[in-house]
Amino acid sequence: MGELATAAAPTLILAGFALLALPHLNPDGRWPRLLGAMFVTAMLLRYMAWRVTDTLPSAGMDFNFFAAIVFLVVEMSSCLAGMLMLHALSRTTNRSAEVEAHPPEGFPGGAPLVDVLIPTYNEKREILLRTLVGALSQDYPNFRVWILDDGRRPWLKEMTEDLGAHYLTRDENSHGKAGNMNAAIRKLLQRPDRPDFFAVLDADFVPTPVFLRRTVALMHDPAVACVQTPQYFFNPDPIQLNLRATGVIADEQRFFFDVILASKDAHGTAFSCGTSALVRRTALEGIGLFPTESVTEDLLLSIKFSGQGFRTVYLNEPLSAGLAPEGMGEYLTQRGRWCLGTMQIVRTPWGPFSKGPTPWLMRFHTMDTVLFWTVGSLVKILGLLVPILYWWFGLTVIQTDLPSIISHLAPYWVGCVVFLGWVSRGTNLPVMAEAVGLLVAKEALKASWIGLFGSKNQKFQVTAKGTNRDQVVVQWRLITPYLLLVMATLGGLGWRVLMGPLPGTPPDIEAMNLFWSLYNCLVLFIACMICVEQPRFRSEERFIADEEVTLIDSGGTCWPARMRDISIVGAQLEMAAAPPLAEPLLLLRGAGLPDIPVTVRRSGPGVVNLAFEPSSFEREAIIRKIFSGAYIAPVTRTPPFALIRSLARRALG
Repeated sequence: MGELATAAAPTLILAGFALLALPHLNPDGRWPRLLGAMFVTAMLLRYMAWRVTDTLPSAGMDFNFFAAIVFLVVEMSSCLAGMLMLHALSRTTNRSAEVEAHPPEGFPGGAPLVDVLIPTYNEKREILLRTLVGALSQDYPNFRVWILDDGRRPWLKEMTEDLGAHYLTRDENSHGKAGNMNAAIRKLLQRPDRPDFFAVLDADFVPTPVFLRRTVALMHDPAVACVQTPQYFFNPDPIQLNLRATGVIADEQRFFFDVILASKDAHGTAFSCGTSALVRRTALEGIGLFPTESVTEDLLLSIKFSGQGFRTVYLNEPLSAGLAPEGMGEYLTQRGRWCLGTMQIVRTPWGPFSKGPTPWLMRFHTMDTVLFWTVGSLVKILGLLVPILYWWFGLTVIQTDLPSIISHLAPYWVGCVVFLGWVSRGTNLPVMAEAVGLLVAKEALKASWIGLFGSKNQKFQVTAKGTNRDQVVVQWRLITPYLLLVMATLGGLGWRVLMGPLPGTPPDIEAMNLFWSLYNCLVLFIACMICVEQPRFRSEERFIADEEVTLIDSGGTCWPARMRDISIVGAQLEMAAAPPLAEPLLLLRGAGLPDIPVTVRRSGPGVVNLAFEPSSFEREAIIRKIFSGAYIAPVTRTPPFALIRSLARRALG
């Protein structure tokens, strides 16, 4: 016991320091962040050295040694990806003050002309209406909005022109989104009033009124070719919804946008993410418009810009909100496309191993993404299989004792968890990150193989948005492998209990594999819960509000209330006294809206649910209000006990 206590002492000291000191340190501070990243890197290097020198089984021509070497190579490659990420996270930047210092009206010649491009293919009318209204409501003096319709829909042309925007289409759909934008840009470049910048919005992303004003400000620097902003979502993603933890855990992309991309910007390696971005026309012309060599044209765009001496910068402000994938199928399709596009970039002259002009730091940080999708996914799968093979066949890939494991693995693991939780302000959750990574591992490995070794002419797959889901759906195709892995793990444990310990196996190896197996079962259990899709009953998402409003009946009687939530189709009010339900039509007044005709759908003690009956003008006013930016409220912190309670409630039904 004394030996175990000695081995655990460094980890306990680290945990104590974290509890006492980190709450008082700014995670965006230059020196605390750098020193934290250096410490975790040192612990990682210490762990890697121990794994290579002290944990391999005796060399021989047997399967056990071969398996240990394979697992070690994959694990060390994953550790390399971890070091690259820690290097990126050692710095961060915030450009909001720079924006304030360079208003667009102060540019030579005044505010430059911006063409807002909205590529679209098969989205529904209500989705496109939101985006168009938001794009047309910019607090910016010099811009045009263009719908780029690859679906060639007459109704969309009519709606676009009725709202005051412009409509473009083409005769074919080659190269997907990038091809659509390039076809439109070539037409716009032939006009005498060519734009200075292009803003890109996905069809489901609604910009706030200050989107152009804030992003154009960063173009004061002629070396900036692209300004990227974060993606926020006004609906829960599949992980939040299926775990019934919408208000508890952050959406799956928050760590990337809130932490990683801001850190990459500090190193000069930020990259475009496809929507909610602003691009300099002259820089875009210099690289031959949007790249078509990869289905992730956004990442390749920034890599090409870096090779020409330009930069992509990141403005970490909530300037748009869109739809997250609504089901696991759409979620995995999207992640598979991202992975495929990254691997396609590896095969281009701008990839991390090419002889092209890509700067070395951009190569390293692109390599981080490549390793994340490949060995990061592979090590997760191998990490599930190794304990199973141990229990059933006696395969041992790590030969060590328990004090040594605690001494070398625990400080790195705890340090990494603490550092990532600190820089993410509590939204990065280790077990959740493992479960989410496992969900995409199979798709990532498949897409990696196709991207690296398959045909270069892979089709662009659009992520479906706005679909109806009104019942629980068990994704058996996804959940079955996880259930089989749980059964194999627990079956192996039971088999060992019945048959006794493996001959010649030290108890410490048994203890290590026991902990490893139980951890795997926890991760697999969370992954299984995520694969049981929960229904989405609402046709439109509701946004939390707290505003004074008034209901007015047909006789002119005013009923004071507080609006507690609002959507495009209705609102919920808190009222001391409610108007009679028989009232055929009332007016909702206040909250910065024109008088909106409403009907009472339901009422209860102190609560009234309204349905809007708006005109076209009033509907547009509702959209402008909801997507003004005031209602973007992502989860910014997840206390561990809140997560545990949420998972327990979900598990117990």
